[in-house]
Order: sequence, then structure tokens, then C-alpha cells
Amino acid sequence: MTAKLDTAMEQIDIATGVLVVGGGMTGVATALEVARQGYPVTLIETGAQVGPSAESRPATGLPEARLLSDMAARLAQTDGVEVLTGARLDAAAGVAGDFKVWLGTAEDVLERRVGAIVVATEFTTTPLNTNYNLGAGDPVLGQSELENRLAENPGAFADKTVAFVAGFAQSGNPLVMQRIFHSVKALQQAGAAGVYVYVGDLKVADDGLEREYRAGRDGGAIYFKLREAPTITVSGPQAVIGFHDPVVRQQIEVVADCLVVEEALQVGPQCADLAAILRIDIGPQGFLQSDNIYRFPVATNREGIFVAGASREVRSLPWALADARNVALRVAEVLGDGKRLVPRDKAVVDIGKCTFCLTCYRCCPHGAIYWLAENKPVISPVACQGCGICASECPMDAIQIGGFTDEEMRSRIGAKLADVNGEPSIVAFCCQNSALPAGEMAAAFKMNLPAGLRTIQVPCAGKIDLQYILDAFVSGADGVVVMACHPGNCKSERGNTYAGWRVEDAQRLISGAGLEPERLRFATLAANMGTDFQAIVVDMDQKIRELGKSRLH
Repeated sequence: MTAKLDTAMEQIDIATGVLVVGGGMTGVATALEVARQGYPVTLIETGAQVGPSAESRPATGLPEARLLSDMAARLAQTDGVEVLTGARLDAAAGVAGDFKVWLGTAEDVLERRVGAIVVATEFTTTPLNTNYNLGAGDPVLGQSELENRLAENPGAFADKTVAFVAGFAQSGNPLVMQRIFHSVKALQQAGAAGVYVYVGDLKVADDGLEREYRAGRDGGAIYFKLREAPTITVSGPQAVIGFHDPVVRQQIEVVADCLVVEEALQVGPQCADLAAILRIDIGPQGFLQSDNIYRFPVATNREGIFVAGASREVRSLPWALADARNVALRVAEVLGDGKRLVPRDKAVVDIGKCTFCLTCYRCCPHGAIYWLAENKPVISPVACQGCGICASECPMDAIQIGGFTDEEMRSRIGAKLADVNGEPSIVAFCCQNSALPAGEMAAAFKMNLPAGLRTIQVPCAGKIDLQYILDAFVSGADGVVVMACHPGNCKSERGNTYAGWRVEDAQRLISGAGLEPERLRFATLAANMGTDFQAIVVDMDQKIRELGKSRLH
């Protein structure tokens, strides 16, 4: 939910080129999808070639490798696509619609102007042999080594017994299981004498995995689902895998000619550097997307910068291709036809007040602020998302947000408190993305709300100035509630954090003025939590009745 503002608009020209970082499965698919939308694409790959190379995602010799080869061939024939191999992103500057990027190659550093950037790097694999107290080399193989051998010479596995172990050294992963299922199928087609799979957690919660599992089992593969890892002993060219079966009450052992150990799937080595260069937030396990509902499926904290495939999460092929399509749609939404209508007063800087302290630049969660050569700050109307954190953090009040200027906010606070009619008055500052719709839900469902409750909309809880809270008390509020998004669910990433800090500061100030700090409360909730909204404000009303009217009246 967003504020409906009547504001003057202006049209600006923006760049329509798109930089795609990564020449593996997701990068190639993304470049094709974006080019299909009519945008010029520059795709860079650190390796020597685009497609199924050693630097790309490990090939299974099955659907992924064949599809990637086909897509790479189509990419080479697609107009408007520039492919640079042996290239890396060295630096980036600017904002959505006007990024400048510097691409390092063996011969030179190239500069490009683009409107959007997509990070579509692939994951890396790490064998987990040591977790099973195993060395490397025959008969012990990692999943990637097995896949490569199957691709090169599947006949080498004819009449061989192959065993897999997975899910004991790490949490189960559907993609790890999918790779096993593909390998099981290839081994069966190659005429393997027997295939055994020992798993701790059989993860099949992905498209088609249950079907692939059943197909392998029906083809003769035997699966053992165990609570503990089996015992493994390597003896010469073979491995003995065993476990005690409580049903038959005896040790069950299999002698395998080849033992395949699961691999950890990890974020690519480029991602940490790319996050620093692009100023995007890092999420769980180092992936380039914070665990925030507003970022899904392919967005980052910065407008115009997107992440796809294994750069944001390790997922299977269908999910990677879906990411490519989603990126193309979001790129078209941001870049359009190269012209963009933007509000003139989305965020306005008073240069006369600005002391160039860089506070706004440091605290902007969307990377929307940059500096001109004449040392003037500029807030991009394309990249700015109007959260207002910069305005509230600015020590000189040099930034104003359209529709939420300091003058407008003070006027609304006074107007809201003008007609409380003797009831205990509560001002609730409500983030328009969470608390405001939650309050509207409570009202729509006729929940019992305090008669003296007055809600004030803010674009983000991070816009709630310390001064707004104090103004509310001075204007007649008996209590104030600041309502923000839950941690990890703030559209501006850290707006709720800033709001919490300001509430703590305000509690110290009102306590010094003789008011009980309990008259000010900070709460978090989601947009669909109307019942929680009611509980918070009713509890506040009861507290105010216990404390009595504010002594500032």
C-alpha cells in the first residue's frame, strides 16, 4: 500500500542497456530473455567461454548441459548482445537508469552505460569427503567427478556397483538429490550392476523430483533412509558401506566399486566482491539477496539491480529459468522505452542547508543518492523509493519527502488531535506497508478500537522523526505508538531499526520532561495482522487510563 499523492511529474531519459554478470545457465538464459524484450545486453563471464565450460555450473551430461549448449549457440546468433569472456566487473557507479560500469579484461578496462544490472553467477561445489572421514580418489568420488566421468565415458560404469551417501554432512538439499537422481538414471542406462543410495533426508520437494526418485527406484536403485551415517571402509579399489538394520536385526553391507559423496553447494566466489561493488545487501550464507519478502523473487535493495539463479539461492533448473523470465519482466518495468515519468518532489534537497556530511549517502538503503562534481548531493527520482530515512537522519533537515514534509506532518499531527473529545488520545504512527493496512483491516472487520486512537500514515517507520513524536505529546497526545514492519520484512531494510532507535531516544527525553516512558511504545507487525493491531492499541489505551492524562495538557 502506498500513499496517493498529487504531485507534479516530469519525464526523464534513461539508459536501456543491461549488464548481465555470469555466463552459466542462468546468465545465458537471462541475456536471451532480456534481449527478447528489445534491450541491448552486455554479458560478461570470467571464464574463457560462455556455456558449459569448466567455470560454469558443473555439467551432468544430462538435460542441463545440453540445454546450456543450445542456449549459448542461440545467444551467439542474437542481435544486440555483446559477449565478453575473461571479463569481470571492476567498478560501478550511478543509479537505476544511469549506471556506469567498468569491465576489466586481459587487454583493457571497458566503460559502459547501462540502465540495469543483473547478477547471475553460478554456485560452486565442495566435496564433503572429510565429513565422512574419507580421502579423495578412486573409489571415492565427488558428485561433480562422477557427472564428468558419466558424460565422457558412461560405459566405464557397466557392471559396476555404485553407492551414494548424502544428507548426513549437511541439511538435505533438493538440488543435491536431483543430481543424484540424474546420475542414477545415467548409471542404469550405462548398465551398472547395482546402485545404492544412503540418505539422511530424502528431499524431493521440487518440480518432478518425486517422479525422478520413483523412476530410479523402479529401475532397480535401492534407497536406504537412515538416521545416522552408515559406516564406510575403503579397502583397495572398493568401499564397504554398512549399517545395522533394526528390522532384520543384522548388519547390512554393500561392497561398491565406486562411492559417491555428496557436495556442498555454495555461493560463487565473486559474490562478496560484487556485493561491495554494487552496494547490495548480502543475505543468508553469502547469497546476494536479503531474506526479505519485498525482495522476492529477483529484486535487491537497489532499484535496477537484480539477482537470478544461484547468485541469490541454489535452486534447480526450472527455478533458474523462471528467475531469468522474472528478471526480464522487472527490467522492462524499470526501463520501459527509455523514458520515465517521475515525481519532481519525491525527495528534495535544500542545498543551502546541506553541509555535505554524507549522512544521507551512508544511510540510504536503496543506494539512491550520489554526488555531482560540484559537491552537490542528488537523490535519483528513479532509484529513490521515498522511504524518508535520509530526511529523518539528516542533521540539518535539508531533505524533504513529497507528501510527507515536516510541515505537512506537523499539520497532520495537530489536526488529528483536535477532535479527541475527552477520550485518552493515542497517536499511532503507521508504516504504510504494514501497520496502516493492519489498522484498516481492524476497522473493516469492526474490531473494538479505542475512541481516542488517531493513526498517521508514514511511508516507512524510518521516516518518523524524533520531533514528530515530541510534537504529538506537545499537541495533546496521552500516548504514542510507533508501528513498524517486523525485522527482516521492512521494504527499506532498516527503517524499523531506525524507528526503534528513535523511540528509545524519545523515551529518555519524555522521561526527563516528567512523562512516564510507558506512554511511548514501539511495535512491529505485518499488513495482515489486524487482530494484533487491535491488541496493541487496546493495551496502550488501558495503560494510558492507568497512568491518567498527560501532564503536558
